[in-house]
Amino acid sequence: MRKIWALNTAALLTVGFCLMSAPALAADIAAGQARAEACQACHGAQGISENPEIPSLAGQQDKFLQWQLVFFRSGRRANEIMGPMAADLTDEDVRNLGAYFASLPAGPPPASEVDPALLQAGEVLAEQHRCAACHTDTFGGKQAAPAIAHQHRDYLVKALADYRSGARPSTGVAAMTEAASGLSDSDIAALAQFLAAYR
Repeated sequence: MRKIWALNTAALLTVGFCLMSAPALAADIAAGQARAEACQACHGAQGISENPEIPSLAGQQDKFLQWQLVFFRSGRRANEIMGPMAADLTDEDVRNLGAYFASLPAGPPPASEVDPALLQAGEVLAEQHRCAACHTDTFGGKQAAPAIAHQHRDYLVKALADYRSGARPSTGVAAMTEAASGLSDSDIAALAQFLAAYR
């Protein structure tokens, strides 16, 4: 088991170095758009998901998207739908898909009922946990740190809970695993409300 883990880690590190040097390999947005046709059923025709449990990908950070596809492809991030979808992606596909979704305009905050008390509590928690340090002051993300503003509240709740439990890997380092480890369910609900409705 330890040997398999070492091999998987080595493979991910190798891919990580490739992703970090990706600017040398230009992405083809048109090819990414063609490859993304299979993504539309869940993530929406323009990368804006209508399902509250599925993230919107439009305007997401290119590097973050690439990392997630690599995690899905390797099995490091387990998902019964995305695992098979990513299994046959080439490195070129990964680069093209990342560039395509990053090129799309991000959508507005998803329509949902806003709880003012949760919104205020979430704003305080985001400041206390220094979310902006990685995700920027507008929570639009940067490089491998994703855009988290305007994502669906239900999806954000699941993502934070998965980071807290270790079910979902952090990108590169264990920053999100550590950041989410001390969050209560009510903290997660408040942060998700604040980020989903962020203006």
